[in-house]
This record gives sequence, structure tokens and C-alpha cells, in this order.
Amino acid sequence: MPAEYGWGPAFTEYAAKIAVEFAGAQQEGEALWVAECGGRLIGSVMLCQSGEAGEGQVRLFLVEPDYRRCGVGSALMKTVLDKAKELGCTRLMLWSAEPLTDAIRLYECLGFHITERVKNTEWRPDGDPVYEIKMVKECL
Repeated sequence: MPAEYGWGPAFTEYAAKIAVEFAGAQQEGEALWVAECGGRLIGSVMLCQSGEAGEGQVRLFLVEPDYRRCGVGSALMKTVLDKAKELGCTRLMLWSAEPLTDAIRLYECLGFHITERVKNTEWRPDGDPVYEIKMVKECL
């Protein structure tokens, strides 16, 4: 995904740090789901604690380009929403980025709304900004 959007090593390091922290200190109620097709990993998503009471965080949601708009992302997100509800979360939040239009459209269809927009000049090697957006879904 980084190359797809012109993002460089800084983004890869950021995503890897999230994954390593999750693997090393997974807390109760946190989970990782993957989607496979023919033994190939085609998507993933994590449900983590956000640090706020009653709030979960969706992290590292990814669907490979050839499998987008085929229901893979919807199925992964439905799994996250169901688990968050089962755990008693009353709110979910996530961070995305403006170039991820398909993901943002899916989040909006699922009831998430944008609450914050932050300029990031670290992810692209050329220094051009990427706008990160925070999205929230209330009342699961």
C-alpha cells in the first residue's frame, strides 16, 4: 500500500511499529483478523483499545487492490463492529488518510464521521502533505 500512494519508509515504519506493539502487548479484547484467498493474504484489520473508556480503535485496515469492491473490506469491518459491540464498546474511532477514498467511503457507509483532520509531512519522501483524518462511530 505505501507505494500505491507514494508513501515512503516513514509510513512503513509507522505501520510496522503498530503491528509489533500489538503482537508484543496485546490486551484483552484486542484482535487481528485476516482475509485470505487461495492461501494469499488479501486483507486485514485490528481492533485495539484506544485508551478511552468504552472506546475501541480500528487499526491497520487493508484490502489488496485486486480485492477491493468485492466485499472483503465490508466483511472485515463487520467483524470488527460485531466484536466491539460484544465487548461493550459504545464508540469506535480510527485514523485514515485522504487518499484512501474507498476505505473512507466504507467507513461513512458504516456510520463513521470525520472529527479531525491533521497535516502529515512525514509519510511522503517528497515532503508533500498527506492529510490524516480521524473518524468516529458512536453508539454501536
